[in-house]
Amino acid sequence: MRNFLAVTASLFSLTFLGCNTAPAEQAPEPTPETAEQTQSLNATGTGCSADSECASGLCWVEADSYPLYNPYWIRADSCTEECGGPTDHAPCRIIAADLNAPAANSARCIPARGVYDDYPYDDIFYVCDLVAAGLGTVHWVE
Repeated sequence: MRNFLAVTASLFSLTFLGCNTAPAEQAPEPTPETAEQTQSLNATGTGCSADSECASGLCWVEADSYPLYNPYWIRADSCTEECGGPTDHAPCRIIAADLNAPAANSARCIPARGVYDDYPYDDIFYVCDLVAAGLGTVHWVE
């Protein structure tokens, strides 16, 4: 009986002294600030129809490189990058290899006429032909 009274008295005094045996509530974790979301763009080596769709800012289509690619027998497009000239194939092959292209060594630097959508002149640019490496989109014309 003495133990019962001692325990009761101890609990009673702890309650009045403000000692709470219940665990304290944890403060809610701060929520991270919402990052601005942007529309995802097509990666280099994927299909496209306009420069604005590509993360690289450059969409090549087969008509840009006529007669090397003839739009009467093939329709092709890919987000690509510029290269140095008709013998500068190494950077294109590195890009293709980094993208796990099935034929990375077939990537090449080819001429393209007025390849940028917003470029009003008919100048020659050089771009990586990633379609030859197996990247981009190809539609054979029947």
